[in-house]
Amino acid sequence: MGKRVSADRPRETTLDSPTAQRILEAAERVLTDQGYSRLTLQAIEQESGEYRALVAYYFGNKQGLVQAVVDSLMSEGDAALRARLEEVADSADRVLALLETQREISADWRGFRAFFELLPHIMRDDEMRARLVESYRSSRELDGQFLESVSDVLGPPDSDRLAALSVAIVEGLAVQFAADPEHFDHEGTYRLWQSMVLHLLEAGGGLRS
Repeated sequence: MGKRVSADRPRETTLDSPTAQRILEAAERVLTDQGYSRLTLQAIEQESGEYRALVAYYFGNKQGLVQAVVDSLMSEGDAALRARLEEVADSADRVLALLETQREISADWRGFRAFFELLPHIMRDDEMRARLVESYRSSRELDGQFLESVSDVLGPPDSDRLAALSVAIVEGLAVQFAADPEHFDHEGTYRLWQSMVLHLLEAGGGLRS
């Protein structure tokens, strides 16, 4: 995670420190296990083992901590995809790598549960919503790099829409899996989506190396 500095923070500090990471991870656990209403400085102190005053030191205030959690949750999936993008050069293999990595991301229902707890609050805050918009734009561009072989099949407008649909599928399946992890057929449903994408690309020759 890179450096993020809140305007309310008394001095410039790095969130790469072990203490800041413990606070951030504790906040994610509280959100996942207890919900947004229980995300208090006291709860974070108990969960992290760090003094609550350090929240202000590293994040400025609770709002700064919430934003850091959002940034962390949104960047984790993209970081995994960027790593795969660097490993795979063949265009056909890139499509397969995208689909497989997204299957793993969408199966992380605990991580998504924390994000879903925050989403209503993000949508009511102009600054956080703007950053969410930028995060989604970045995700669509990243998916588009994996799906670049479809440009000749669909054309730029529809290939961009496929990238947007790809992002939506991941989160839509994660919502259903988070709501009912014991019974929702995440694996089978995602495999159906994968077969649909591969069929589309194969029909247009988009999987040729």
